Amino acid sequence: MPTRPTPGAHPVELRVIGAFQTRFDGHVRTLPHSAERLIAVVALIGPLARSYAGRLLWPDAPAARARANLRAALARSGVAGAGIVHISGEVLSLGDQVVLDVDTARAWIDETIYDAGQAVVSPPPSTVGRPLLAGWDDEWLDGPRERLQMLQAQALETAAERLLAANQPAEAMPYAMTAVELQPWSESANRLLIEIHARRGDPSNALRRYRRFCRALELELGVQPGPDMIAAIRQLYPFGNPLTEK
Repeated sequence: MPTRPTPGAHPVELRVIGAFQTRFDGHVRTLPHSAERLIAVVALIGPLARSYAGRLLWPDAPAARARANLRAALARSGVAGAGIVHISGEVLSLGDQVVLDVDTARAWIDETIYDAGQAVVSPPPSTVGRPLLAGWDDEWLDGPRERLQMLQAQALETAAERLLAANQPAEAMPYAMTAVELQPWSESANRLLIEIHARRGDPSNALRRYRRFCRALELELGVQPGPDMIAAIRQLYPFGNPLTEK
């Protein structure tokens, strides 16, 4: 669930989807990059021990140097960040007053995936589909990036499937397209997009999507689509053999 500010505290908005940004009472405040990296790792991995934070942020540095770097980053974030990082002994965590954009995205993901009985599909946050900390190449980010990307794609597919089941293929289209953008090699997302084209009475675009997917699979992965994908296309074209046409 989204983090809620402590009563009486001034909320701090922390954005890590797209570009890193902190806002205090609606105003952007620039922080040193070392402080940004510390805040980001605490927000996306934490709570975590100081020693672990140091190893994640400076993996190639000796332990003593990593500890010194962490102390410096904590000092900078404590002055400029006004308590974004909370320190309890050896444990670092995000301050209670911080509102994190990832929490909003995760709340929508959980609602969409797990509340399957709801009749209405809630629109996604504007951040859905954007990468975590665009432009950063920190190794520790690989895991959080992949998890968020996969969960977003799953939620988008679920939303598109629900709209399609409600006979709303036009409304399902943008969800499926974004899911394909996030997971271009996903057969389920591409198959769903093909079905949406077909349900909209557009078999030519369905076939075009299939051929594009086949070419991408062959060029990048050296594999062919599975039987479910082929069966979906054959249902659209029961006569002739469009699968072999280029």
